[in-house]
Amino acid sequence: MRQPTIGRREFLTAAALAAASSPQGRVAFGRARRKPRILLRSSWQTVNIGDIAHTPGVLRLLEQHLPEAEVWLWPSSIDNGVREILLARFPTLQIVKSEPEIQRAWAECDFLLHGSGPFLVAERDLVRWTQATGKPYGVYGITFSERNYGTKALAPDAVAQTVAVLTGARFVFFRDTPSLELAKRLGCQAPRTEFGPDGAFATDLTDDDRAAKFLRAHELREGKFLCCIPRHRYTPYWTIPS
Repeated sequence: MRQPTIGRREFLTAAALAAASSPQGRVAFGRARRKPRILLRSSWQTVNIGDIAHTPGVLRLLEQHLPEAEVWLWPSSIDNGVREILLARFPTLQIVKSEPEIQRAWAECDFLLHGSGPFLVAERDLVRWTQATGKPYGVYGITFSERNYGTKALAPDAVAQTVAVLTGARFVFFRDTPSLELAKRLGCQAPRTEFGPDGAFATDLTDDDRAAKFLRAHELREGKFLCCIPRHRYTPYWTIPS
């Protein structure tokens, strides 16, 4: 069976149209009084390379395909040098962390985009955003698994609440087809519910100097070695010094 796919441009077009559907967005898009503003809820932690990569990947997609949009980042964690890396690559990025900054972002942004993650990480924030602003939101590149959301793991009312939040989104893209199938089976009825790759795949950050030193130190030649990354589904927090 052919797997459902979606192009990055198609996803970003959906985001743009959703943002434009809000009253503030119609002013921004229709009258060109200011740039449309997208608030990206992402950056869950900095002790996992995948979680670090989610954010610059989605930021790059937005930069490439929605250059007219102004993007604000609402992170959970950007320590361990991640803030500096993000601002070096995206110098115009606005980062909101404090409660006054978050409230300002809610007032001034047109659309909330939930970034990639192992589940609907910021579910409560999507609910708060909707209740406080009435503005649209979307979800891009998440996993939706039996472990986190199946009826065996959570009470039926918790499952129903999560599905209701997903249904309320203008679009939901899942980073694997089993997640997509599970969401549909549990009743997700968002206007667009499709497969969409994890945002980390679009990351373009590199550290060429350190990479060159590493190659020399290990007597490796460019393009003549194999890189194998072990699969760690769960971050080994017990190995990380507190």
